[in-house]
Amino acid sequence: MGYSILKYGRLMLPDVENLEEAEKDALRFVTPVVDSEFIEIRDSANETVTIGYYDGRRFHWKREKSQIEAWKDCQFVTKPLLWRKGG
Repeated sequence: MGYSILKYGRLMLPDVENLEEAEKDALRFVTPVVDSEFIEIRDSANETVTIGYYDGRRFHWKREKSQIEAWKDCQFVTKPLLWRKGG
């Protein structure tokens, strides 16, 4: 079974041999300059296996199905709301 790495739904790296390797390879697509980023790993059936999230300090992987679905629903809402920005 191969795994694919996606960033905001865009394919970054296909056909990674195993999940552990995919998680390591995914880290090179994280840009620490951005406040938050989402990296998704899907299996050969195109099902999300895990979602990684960079919170500005470190990277987290979520594997629990309910958490993954919640993160997928929120993956495009990564910036603070306009009325919450200071200045």
